[in-house]
Amino acid sequence: IELRLVFSPTMNTYVDVPDEGLIVKVAFTYHVKNMLIEGRDFTQLYVKYIGENTPVRTEKLMAKVVLPDEFGPPEIYHHPWGLYFTKKNIIGNMYEIAFSNVPKNTFVEGRFVFPNLIGTGTEFLRKDVTYEDVIKEERSYKNKSLFINLASSAYLLLVIIIPILIYRKLGREEKIDYNAEYEREVPSNDAPEEVNAIVKNICSLPDDDAISAAILDMLKRKEIALLKDEKGRIKGMKIAKTKTSRNLLLKAFLPFSENGEIDFKTMKKMLKKQRYAKQFVSDINGWKKHVWLETKKRKYLNAKGNILAKLFSTIFGIVIPVLIIFSTRVWIGSGLSVVASYTTIEMMGCIAVGTVVLLMRKDVFSKWSKEGLLYYLRWKSFERFLNDFSALSEYPPESVAIWDDYIVYATALGCAKKVISSLKKLHPTPPETPVAGSVYSYPLFITEISSLPKVAVSTTSSSQSSHSFTGGSGIGGGVGGSNVGAG
Repeated sequence: IELRLVFSPTMNTYVDVPDEGLIVKVAFTYHVKNMLIEGRDFTQLYVKYIGENTPVRTEKLMAKVVLPDEFGPPEIYHHPWGLYFTKKNIIGNMYEIAFSNVPKNTFVEGRFVFPNLIGTGTEFLRKDVTYEDVIKEERSYKNKSLFINLASSAYLLLVIIIPILIYRKLGREEKIDYNAEYEREVPSNDAPEEVNAIVKNICSLPDDDAISAAILDMLKRKEIALLKDEKGRIKGMKIAKTKTSRNLLLKAFLPFSENGEIDFKTMKKMLKKQRYAKQFVSDINGWKKHVWLETKKRKYLNAKGNILAKLFSTIFGIVIPVLIIFSTRVWIGSGLSVVASYTTIEMMGCIAVGTVVLLMRKDVFSKWSKEGLLYYLRWKSFERFLNDFSALSEYPPESVAIWDDYIVYATALGCAKKVISSLKKLHPTPPETPVAGSVYSYPLFITEISSLPKVAVSTTSSSQSSHSFTGGSGIGGGVGGSNVGAG
């Protein structure tokens, strides 16, 4: 049945609708024949309160059904299972039911089953179906609804609890006796790239700041020298010593040198060519892996918990919930569509938990050794000291030469820009030291170095994308229904 309502006092002029909208209440009466479905030993009546094509969520739905007295009291079931009742009254042969928050595109129907009622005169007969069949089917829906709700809730709890258990078992380290707020001296003489790998990247591969820090450290050790243009700006570097502890790093830069001199502008142009870009990325990654393997020998961090937590969250917190969401409507069926929507919400909760776990720092589920935790905390205290201008001004470096160490390690820790700014306020005149003297006049030098790998990666990525292609696919699905009666 389709019904079109036209609000017009004369059929030529229409009712004006204000900008804020207009609420119209409509009441109508209709008669339908053969609504009753008569089985072998029962009769049933389906009353659909709203159809499945409702485009918006129904906040409140009230239904009244009045049945003939001679039918006797019915067994009443409502579909889909999982609807939230706000009211359910029975006054004589009148039944009042109220629902709230019915999802969009969801039908709501009542199934009124009258046992032992036959001979109603209806033409819609299903003598192959008994009252017991109806009871079994509705009990099956009820049990499925209960099982799906319990299983979804239990699954969500599992996704929450397992990472907590992993943290308690594998992520909590022993306490150590260290609570210093600041470290005013460099905590150790380790190479800055190792500090970058252990402290900034939590015992992982060093990042591009490690390259800048290593180059600055080589400048401090006079293993390289800087090249300047006629305006005194840094334009490149010259390799002064070919045999150093950083031969793997130098190997990445040697293809771009001419007589030991490397011009950054020329190098960037060369990095836009595939051959040079791929080799540079390979050499830099090889050096980073070497640094990481060296730091790994210290066994500062046991990352087993981190691996387990993030593997669990990826599979059980994201992949499986996504599959459940996409398959729910198909295998659950229309009779449990509301239950399916609850399941979808809980699976979205699983995805949220899984995503949070994946975004957590590596050391949340990993366990530091006592030596590793002390090392990490001391360097973090030193980082806080470098970032606190008041502390730095109260305890300035005793020697200008120490400023080079500050800048080298600040670069490794990712706070070089702020530290250089603070040192300039304390000592506006450029000091006569290799590192501080250079970055005072040309602070972009640090960024210049760390940007080189990005140029190379961009070149290799653009090459790969130019050889790739995209495609599309479509997916579809359907829903099942009851095999007893009709809706």
